[in-house]
Amino acid sequence: MKNTGKGGKLSGCITTIQFNIMTINGAHWHLLVNHLPIIGGLLATLVLGYGLFRRNQSIVQLSFGLFVLMSLATAVTNQTGESAEHYLESINALDKVIFRQHEEAADWANIGMYLTGGLSLLALVWKRAKQWQFLPTVIFVTSLITFGLMANVGRLGGLIMGVLLPTGHFYTLSN
Repeated sequence: MKNTGKGGKLSGCITTIQFNIMTINGAHWHLLVNHLPIIGGLLATLVLGYGLFRRNQSIVQLSFGLFVLMSLATAVTNQTGESAEHYLESINALDKVIFRQHEEAADWANIGMYLTGGLSLLALVWKRAKQWQFLPTVIFVTSLITFGLMANVGRLGGLIMGVLLPTGHFYTLSN
């Protein structure tokens, strides 16, 4: 493929196809993964609530596993947030006041998710914790609080980007 800056051509194709090659930067990665802890945390909370309501230990255990996964997703999201910050600073598109609010809210939400995931992991692997009848309820309450914190982080994150992220170059495939 010959790259001509704005577009390129590839010989040998029967039809002409135009596609967009996108350069993925830190802000793009963050936008790709940041919804997982919010939506996944809500899903895990709903699964846990259903399991508690139905008194079904298998469903409760499933929710604990989901919370552990969402804790890992939270760590990934936090790392991509750092990359997004550096990218936005490099293009002078960072509103520092809103960003600091988002970052501080994310710190609290991360603590909540790590706590929820840690308690869930404890409930899954430590035999003595399985005897604590109150632990699933504590995890449920913690997850409700954490979801509220995560939703606020998402709201504040939505306020950060007022500029359109660049999409890359257009290439044309033709015969």
